[in-house]
Amino acid sequence: MSSEPIIRVRDVAYPRLQVPDLDLMESYLLDFGMKRAERRPGVLYMRGVGPAPYVHVIHEGPAAFLGFAYQAAARDDLERLAAEEGFSPVTPLNAPGGGWRTATRDATGLEIEVVHGIAPRASTEDRSPRPLNMGEAFQRLGAPQRVAAGPSRIKRFGHLALNVREPAAALAWHHARFGLIASDRINLAPGMPVALFTRCDRGDEPADHHTILFASDMASGGVPGLNHLSWEVCDIDDVLLGRDHMASKGRSHEWGVGRHLLGSQVFDYWRDPWGHIHEHWTDGDQFDASIPPGDHPIDMAAVSQWGPNMPSTFGRTIPPQTA
Repeated sequence: MSSEPIIRVRDVAYPRLQVPDLDLMESYLLDFGMKRAERRPGVLYMRGVGPAPYVHVIHEGPAAFLGFAYQAAARDDLERLAAEEGFSPVTPLNAPGGGWRTATRDATGLEIEVVHGIAPRASTEDRSPRPLNMGEAFQRLGAPQRVAAGPSRIKRFGHLALNVREPAAALAWHHARFGLIASDRINLAPGMPVALFTRCDRGDEPADHHTILFASDMASGGVPGLNHLSWEVCDIDDVLLGRDHMASKGRSHEWGVGRHLLGSQVFDYWRDPWGHIHEHWTDGDQFDASIPPGDHPIDMAAVSQWGPNMPSTFGRTIPPQTA
C-alpha cells in the first residue's frame, strides 16, 4: 500500500468486552493469569505483570465484543485523527493511568479507540523469561530450573483477530487511518485474500508479526465480529503452566498447545464463559517495515508446525458455558 496514512500506531492497548456477570468473568481472568486493576460500577479493569495499568476492559451487559484501542506514538497523533471525519474530539481517558483518547467506529460498528499518555504503573513483579540451557547457549549455570504451579504471567495485550466480510477492504480502512501493513496473506486465489495478518508500521523498529488478523467471515457463517483476543505471556513455561492451571479449574479449552506457522508463536486458546476466545502466546516473529508480505494458499490457514491443527469451531461463537 503506497498511500500515506493519517498516523502510524505503535501497538494495541486493550480490548473491550461486555458480559452479563463481572464476578464470573473476573474469576475466569484470574485463572487465565490476570489480576484486578480496578473495579467500578459496571466495569472491570484487569492487568498483567507488565507496566500497563490494565490490559483488558470488561463492561457489564449482554455478551458482546465492543471494540479495542490502539496506542498512538504522540498526543499530536490524536489531534490529527480528531480532525478527520468520523473521529471524536480528544478527551481525557477516564480509566486507571489516565491519558487521552479519540475514537471512531468501523463499518461493523466496533468502536476503535486511539489512546496516548496512559501512565505506566510501578511494578516489581517478575516478568523476565526463565533462563534456558539449549544448544550451546547456556543461560543457567550451577542452578536447577524450578517452575512453580499457577496461572500464566500475562505480559501484555498482543493482538486480536476479527471476522470481516472483506479482509482486503478492512486492511485498507485500517491502513489509511492507522498505518497497518500486511505481513502474510492467505489467498483463495491470486489477489483474493481470505485472511490477512497485519502489523504496525514502526519503520526500522521491529513489530509483532501481527497486531490484527482480518479473517473472512465465511468460516463464522457470514457473521462479522470477534475471532479471538490474544495476550503475550513471559515465556513458554507460562503457556504450559497456564494450560495446566486452566484445565485444573475446568475451563473450556479450544486449541493448543502448538506452534503457528504464520507468526511462529507457541499458542494455547481458551473460551470464556460466554464463548469469547482468549489466547496465551509467546515467541512470535518480529518484522520491521522492510519485510514484504508473504502469499500462501488457503490450505495453510489451519496449519500448525507442531501440535494440533485448527479445530472447526475456532473463531465461531458458541453457546455460553454453564456457570
